[in-house]
This record gives sequence, structure tokens and C-alpha cells, in this order.
Amino acid sequence: MPLLFQSKAMSKVVEQAKRYARSSATVLIVGESGTGKELLARMIHEQSGRQNEPLVRINCTSLSDSLFESELFGHERGSFTGAVAERQGRLEAAGQGTLLLDEVGELSLRLQPKLLRVIEEAEFERVGSNQTRPLQSRIVAATNRQLCDDVARKTFRQDLYHRLNVLPLDVPPLRHRREDIPLLAQHFVGQFRHESTCDVKGMSPQAMRTLCEYDWPGNVRHLRNVIHRICVLAGQETIGLDDLPCLDERLDDDFSLPPEMETLSLREIERNVILGRLRIFDGNQTAAARALGVTSRTLRNKISEYRRLGYAG
Repeated sequence: MPLLFQSKAMSKVVEQAKRYARSSATVLIVGESGTGKELLARMIHEQSGRQNEPLVRINCTSLSDSLFESELFGHERGSFTGAVAERQGRLEAAGQGTLLLDEVGELSLRLQPKLLRVIEEAEFERVGSNQTRPLQSRIVAATNRQLCDDVARKTFRQDLYHRLNVLPLDVPPLRHRREDIPLLAQHFVGQFRHESTCDVKGMSPQAMRTLCEYDWPGNVRHLRNVIHRICVLAGQETIGLDDLPCLDERLDDDFSLPPEMETLSLREIERNVILGRLRIFDGNQTAAARALGVTSRTLRNKISEYRRLGYAG
């Protein structure tokens, strides 16, 4: 989707990103999940002198340490069990373009010095190889964590943080730029209107006001998913208050289980909550883990368990 905004807060961020595009220095984009960090990274790439070269993304949360090394650096045939052929890594694939390290804050302490060496020395080797290859791509990193706090907790290396944070870019959450909500909501209505039984045209002032007053914990991605659901279920051209789902899914102090969950076991309730939170955050495990108050590793283990039992895709 395009980067849509009307707010002064996002205007400042975008202008800053445009200035960063002229440089080859490392950019660190910080913002909550769903705020549009990847869109900003793409904009920086497309407005740079590298726009005709690849933009390659690697998710730092989705792979084990050993697989992450292979994905980032590539590997030689026979370098480990299952390496039946040589493979080019993301650093090579990016060439003279841009490498986006998504959720870089989730890198383990074992991998952090390897990434630091690549940035400092501008070279790397494939796993199982002694041949040094030059780093030609520009690195843009993104995270939903406050890495300075992780440095204080000694879960993120200070030297790597400073290497990544040469050009910082802080993306405000949607609740701090509410004037962007109408533009985004109308864009998503236009995107999903044809999935309804009627041709949705827009939203009533009351419905739009309700959207603008909500805090959107999942930010733009959360808004997109809600509008998608509304459009699919809409029975009239103008979306009204009655068409809006219950937005506030946080628990009250006097919380009681809904009737359909009263007969479930504790394990079943836990599974429903975890899978439901994953749906809210569009499958983003890092955001779901943070909302659930557990580590990303704990959530990954739960998902693996549900898949073995046939409960998760």
C-alpha cells in the first residue's frame, strides 16, 4: 500500500526519510508493530541512488540462529547437514541495493557480533567458506523494540546499536496521529469494497468518529484488518455504527468468560486467546507476543505445539 498521511508527525518522518535516502549510512527505523516501518524502508530505497537495484528483506524473528546465518550469508555445499548445494545469501542477493533487517531487535546475542563485523568491515563469508566477499548493499534495520533499553538490560550489544543507529527514524503510533485515520480508512474501504455483497462507498460521520477515537494497539495494520472485515460483512453502501465490530478487546477488571468459552479447559482457552491475538496482528508473532506479555520464543513454541496438534496453519 502507499504511505498515506495528513499529520504533521508523519510529514516530519517522511521528510527525514527522504533526506536519509541520499546517504548510504545505516538507518534504524523504530516504531510499534503495524506503523509502516517496511513502507518507509521501501520509500528510502526507491528514492535513493539504489532504486534500480534489489530491495531484499530478512525477518530476524522467523529463523533459528543457524538458519538465519545461512539466509543472511549464504552457504557452501556440504557446510552443514542438508546443505546439498551452494546457496546465495540475502547479502549477496541485495547486491548494490538495500538489505532490510526486519525486527533486528530479536537477534540473539550469538548473532549480534556477526552482524556487527559485517557492518564494521563491510565484508562477509558464506557459511563453510573462507572466501571473503564485499558488502555492497546499504543496511536498513527496523524494530518495534527500544534498543537503548535492551542495551541497558544487556540483551543487545551497545556497539551494534550505535552502528545501526547512525540515521534514526522514529515512527509514531497511529494513536499519536489520529488525523491520518480518515484517509487510511477511506483508502482501505476502496481497497476492499468489492468483497462485499453491496458496493461500499464510505463511512458515516459517526462511524468515522468512532474509528478516530480508538487507540489502535495494532496501528495501521489493525485498522486495515478491521476495515477489511467491515467491508466483507457490510450490507449497505454507507458503513454505520452498527457495522463496526467491538473494537476494544482488552479485559475489564470484572472480566467473565463469554458463554461459548465457559465449557473449555484452561489449555483450550489459552490456545483460543493466542490464535485470536495472532489474527488481530495479522500473523505478526513479535507484536502478538508483546501484547500477550510473553517472549517471542515462548509464542513460537506454542505455535509449534498447536501445529503438531492440527490447530494452527
